[in-house]
Amino acid sequence: MSTRRLLPVRARASLLVWTAFLLIGSCQHCPAQSTQQLPDIYGYEVVAEYAHDPSAFTQGLDFDTLCEGSSGGGSSTCREVFWESTGMYGQSSMRLVSVSDGRVLAKTPMESQWFGEGATRLGNKLYQITWLSGSGFIYSVPDLKQVGTFTTPLKDGWGLTTDGSLLVASDGSEQLYWLDPSNNFKVVKQMRVLDGTKPVHALNELEFIGGEVWANVWQTECIARICPQSGKVKGWLLMHGLGQSLANRQLSNRGMDVLNGIAWDHRRQRLFVTGKYWPRIFEVVPVPINATDDVQNKRQSCFTRM
Repeated sequence: MSTRRLLPVRARASLLVWTAFLLIGSCQHCPAQSTQQLPDIYGYEVVAEYAHDPSAFTQGLDFDTLCEGSSGGGSSTCREVFWESTGMYGQSSMRLVSVSDGRVLAKTPMESQWFGEGATRLGNKLYQITWLSGSGFIYSVPDLKQVGTFTTPLKDGWGLTTDGSLLVASDGSEQLYWLDPSNNFKVVKQMRVLDGTKPVHALNELEFIGGEVWANVWQTECIARICPQSGKVKGWLLMHGLGQSLANRQLSNRGMDVLNGIAWDHRRQRLFVTGKYWPRIFEVVPVPINATDDVQNKRQSCFTRM
């Protein structure tokens, strides 16, 4: 499948607003927010679709650009890729995936006793955490060779991202953990995530975007925008209907699972989302929406009961 681009006028306008917001937000800390202040609410516009392996139980997704220099010292050749961690016992893997057509360019299977979870690139290494374990695997870039393992104080691993120096992990609770890979993966900061006074449980796949931690919330169609200085939810992306749009088009011959997978192209300011067993990855633009009663009801659906 070739990339399917869908960029209506409203989406182009939303993209300009969104880019300006990110440029401002990336230069400052999160503003103070009272417990009574409601978080910002966003819907979405789909601007492009990309093929995705429907047999991939997506647990972690990371955008990257890999470049190879020419032997004659000329210009390098670059390609856009996703690093993707997949789960399920006996099916878990770490993958290198072409953005343009969804081809799996490289794949390192995991042994059957491991259930892959979140993954992220930091420096020239990929880190992948595992379910029901504080342990994980380290891979070299770009060849995906397993070069090491690591152990954290966590009892469970769900999501994983990086702020550029530390790893940020979730364990399925309302907590986020900052791990120092240069110091035996010790927890150097721990943060409870709250919307007002209400804890946000089941934080799953993570991505660091514009100075914020973005998190899928398991078993929901919601993405939380979290202030890393306070743990407060600054905003919600309500992704309702995205998975159903695929089901309506009957693009997959197997049951799709929940929304899970956030990737960010910092250079071009592009946001990608997908789900477990989804046959597409979507490029989307968040669109501010008014907090009507219906929207607030959808926001309440972002809180799971663990």
